Amino acid sequence: MDTLLKGFDFKILESFSIIYAERSVRNAAKRLGVNSSTISKNLAKLRAWYDDEMFIQTKNELIPTPFSEQLYPMIEDLLSTAKFISQMKSMPDWNGQRIGLILEDHFLTVSLKNISSDLHRLMNAECLDIHISNWNYNSISEIIHGESDVGVCGLESCVESRYHPDKLPINICHEVLFRDVPSVYVHNDHYVLSEEWCFDSFIKHEHIGVSWENKKEWVLDTCLKQLGYERKITLVVDNFMHAVQLAANPKEHRIAMAPTYCWSYIKDIFKNVVKLELPLMDNILRRVEVLYVALFHKRMKYDVKNKLIRDYVRNFFDYQC
Repeated sequence: MDTLLKGFDFKILESFSIIYAERSVRNAAKRLGVNSSTISKNLAKLRAWYDDEMFIQTKNELIPTPFSEQLYPMIEDLLSTAKFISQMKSMPDWNGQRIGLILEDHFLTVSLKNISSDLHRLMNAECLDIHISNWNYNSISEIIHGESDVGVCGLESCVESRYHPDKLPINICHEVLFRDVPSVYVHNDHYVLSEEWCFDSFIKHEHIGVSWENKKEWVLDTCLKQLGYERKITLVVDNFMHAVQLAANPKEHRIAMAPTYCWSYIKDIFKNVVKLELPLMDNILRRVEVLYVALFHKRMKYDVKNKLIRDYVRNFFDYQC
């Protein structure tokens, strides 16, 4: 093994990983706090060692070669393992550490209200710099670029969906926390309750839509369109709890949809709200099932701080759900 590794500089592997993520020598240098010439030299070493171009320069970015695509996951695992091993000597002092989380609104509202005190206790730290932001269309990029540690969001279980876990970038890992099929919520004087609750009733009434990553439709709407139907979305809000809050208004004629796991919170806050099951066939219900996941960069797989955060989130939902 000594012969095989003689002359190999493991620092160039970190350079490769950052170049792969940034698609730019200049941005990789900025991330690592070194000169662009240092990154260029490391890239030249990589090309010589592997006898491969590694990245092809285009007008706007560096494109990984097929060999780099194959190599990247192995290097990420190696870097993660090395970092984990280096941290095993002792439990770090977490005081002053920055923790970046990206959460969908309803996680904070419904479940993770005590996340700050929980993390302080879990990490035995009096002073943590905790940053929590709402999930949005830039969130994956923030995780890739190391601006946030962990993201918690909903993905669609339907394999054709662009939001299926298989469509995530290669350097993003996910852990499924729990699964949920949304429910319909209306106030208790809504005239839908005087009708037979069925598919026809669901389709004919107007809906309150929820904008997620700049879209108001999701895989449910795709399934409906394949059957020749379409929801009447005449009001759009930015999160599920706002939709339920509006639906709780006795003068509101629209119906809202929100995660079923939120019901225990909703019925305590909105005393006049009624929950209805989605009146859909089993094969469609399976397609619209939402996977709530924790997302993190592959390089952070064995990172002690990142793993502590993921374990906290996973254990919390294991207990709740």
